[in-house]
Amino acid sequence: MVEIVLERDDCTSCGNCVEIDETLFTFDSDDKATMVGAQRDDDMDELEVEDASIYQQAADACSGECIEVYDD
Repeated sequence: MVEIVLERDDCTSCGNCVEIDETLFTFDSDDKATMVGAQRDDDMDELEVEDASIYQQAADACSGECIEVYDD
């Protein structure tokens, strides 16, 4: 499994992640990115996935560098 972490405090609301895949990323009412299906702890979204390729693309495109991909 691969862990994906989105640090919402660092989100610049650039929308690059949503443009990559709007079924996996969206904006909350505070205009910060969130990951669909993620668990939230404070202001951090965490998600475990089998295939992280689309999340890695989002991490690479993120201008706020708020998306991290951790391969176990």
